Amino acid sequence: MKVGMVGARGYVGETLLRLLAAHPSFEVAWVSSSSQAGTSLRSLFGDDVPDLSLEAVAPGERHPEVLVLALPNDASAEWVAAHPDAITVDLSADHRFDDSWTYGLPERHREALRSARRIANPGCYATAAQLAI
Repeated sequence: MKVGMVGARGYVGETLLRLLAAHPSFEVAWVSSSSQAGTSLRSLFGDDVPDLSLEAVAPGERHPEVLVLALPNDASAEWVAAHPDAITVDLSADHRFDDSWTYGLPERHREALRSARRIANPGCYATAAQLAI
């Protein structure tokens, strides 16, 4: 599946890029960061990330199969609206309590995640607390 990532230059984006680069079912097709457009991912993160440069991509300009939003809180709405057909994973807190999104904690929602089209990433503290309980 072809993946587009918005907000790829942060820590979460970097970590996910490494995982996607090593996964046989995903191809990172493009990565977006308006503040560092033109910068090579490998110059930022090393050789174990895709050999791509950051681009200034506007919502709706590209049409990935999977859209990963590694944006700050309250910044995902425009991207979600512009990509209604993409499987979307929002790494911010924007959709964690939205019933139309699947809460992305596989230890509790594995079956629902298999067919989910909108996945809200749980936060690290929430994940730790839920798994401990």
